[in-house]
Amino acid sequence: MLLIDFEWNRGYDANPLDEILQIGAVRVERLGGPIQDTFNVYIRPRVHKSFSPGARELPELSRSKASEIDFASALESFLDWCQGETEFAAWGNDDFRVLKRNCDYWGLPVPLLHQAYDLQRAFGYMVGAEGQQVALWRAVAYCGIPDTFTFHNALNDTVYTAILSEWLSEESLHFDPKQAPPPKKLPQFAQEPFPPQPRFRVGPLPTPESILDTRIARRPACPLCGEKFWVQQWQSAPGRQYFSTFCCPEHGRFLCRLTLTPLEDGTWRGRMAVPAITPDLLETYRAALNGDPYFCKSSNRKRRKRRWHAHRARIGSAM
Repeated sequence: MLLIDFEWNRGYDANPLDEILQIGAVRVERLGGPIQDTFNVYIRPRVHKSFSPGARELPELSRSKASEIDFASALESFLDWCQGETEFAAWGNDDFRVLKRNCDYWGLPVPLLHQAYDLQRAFGYMVGAEGQQVALWRAVAYCGIPDTFTFHNALNDTVYTAILSEWLSEESLHFDPKQAPPPKKLPQFAQEPFPPQPRFRVGPLPTPESILDTRIARRPACPLCGEKFWVQQWQSAPGRQYFSTFCCPEHGRFLCRLTLTPLEDGTWRGRMAVPAITPDLLETYRAALNGDPYFCKSSNRKRRKRRWHAHRARIGSAM
């Protein structure tokens, strides 16, 4: 299987082509498996006279501008590297669309994609955010993966995607939002019994939102193997209860519950647990699905920016 990523210059002028500036790819034997080989090529822009705001932010844009390789040559090298592989995956489906449009523009045959997996959609399913587009940097932060490489570099992003693929199940790869059950229909939970799980105290913290956003509340563990997963959103139910689900690739989907309690000093405390599924619990969860979800917030990106600026400052002082 090949994991691919493209960086492109979005077309806002008379020509709407999103011109590919970089092709990055990694080869894996299976999703979640080790990287066996990599491919990377920078492509000289030839279509647009200026760069879109997103393209100007690309960390390796100068390497594309300095490249002598055109899209046709880059595609030929990429297809040689693919060695006839027809099973592909990418973080989102825009890459497949952009590849086809660039091939059509230059009059080149579109590569045969026998299977094209959208790993962004699969990841959203795994973290209970079906139908949402979870940014790659946010998924990396949720899974606790060190942000060692710069984002928005096609090769780096495929490496991150390869690491994230370990969190995906076969069920998630084939999830289709168009065929998904209505939001109020309950998901299928794991049927295997498990021993009573400990309840984790959260806080006290100043607001209910700070409880919902905190790391300990959003890191439930599979009650059968102990593997930890991330919660991205909560559904509120009567009695200051909040519910979310997570899916263990080995044991299936589970429900987690966070109960909030106001304290006399104005702060809030929470208790998070993974309860056993009962008919009463399912009815409470069904009621929670009627409300609007609360999407958890993360400050990891801001911390990354602060670390990057601090790093730049250290480099400047050293010079």
